[in-house]
Amino acid sequence: MDDLSNNYNQVSYSKPPEIPWKKELCNSVNLIGIVATPVEIKHLPSGKAVAWTRLAVKKSATQTSWISLTFWDELAHVASQHVEKDCQIYVSGRLVSDSVDSDDGKQQTYYKVVVQQLNFVEKNLSPVTLYGQDPDYMSAGRKLGNNAANSTDSVEEVWQAFFANPVDWWDNRKNKRNPKYTDLKHKDTGEALWVEGRYNPPWVKSQLAILDTRMGSLP
Repeated sequence: MDDLSNNYNQVSYSKPPEIPWKKELCNSVNLIGIVATPVEIKHLPSGKAVAWTRLAVKKSATQTSWISLTFWDELAHVASQHVEKDCQIYVSGRLVSDSVDSDDGKQQTYYKVVVQQLNFVEKNLSPVTLYGQDPDYMSAGRKLGNNAANSTDSVEEVWQAFFANPVDWWDNRKNKRNPKYTDLKHKDTGEALWVEGRYNPPWVKSQLAILDTRMGSLP
């Protein structure tokens, strides 16, 4: 092993070249994925328009990341009129974050991408072609809903999506006839969450209490 290490140490690797500093490169995100929820749009009193959806980004044949997308102004209207659930899109934009306090006083951070460029992906290379035989990919939201508690990371991503847009979810906590029935269920994707879920992050209950207080104070 020592001889092998010495051989590696003797190999000379080129230093990566320098590039000019550009503001747009300081925070740049590029993604291709499947639109998991219908695009929703809202017109603000300021005259601005904002739209949002979620993107299922396939990391492998068995792993999917869920990314919240936000569109502003003209791009919000474009997305609202042309982007549909289950279509494959390319987005480029900036990564932004919001923070909330957890039970232990630490801050939990949520991330989303503010889209600056939007394109549709040609259909000649489908997700099945790219990632192997995975026919459930096009219905990725429903797939995760049926296996909602398969890991801590996936459940945390779904909870983040819930707190980002709670109005997109059915709240069954007060009218459950069966304790095993889902507490929260996404209206479009079928993703499911349980307040007493095994893989829930520790900050879920405190944030639910805060959210319930805020929602209860709305007219």
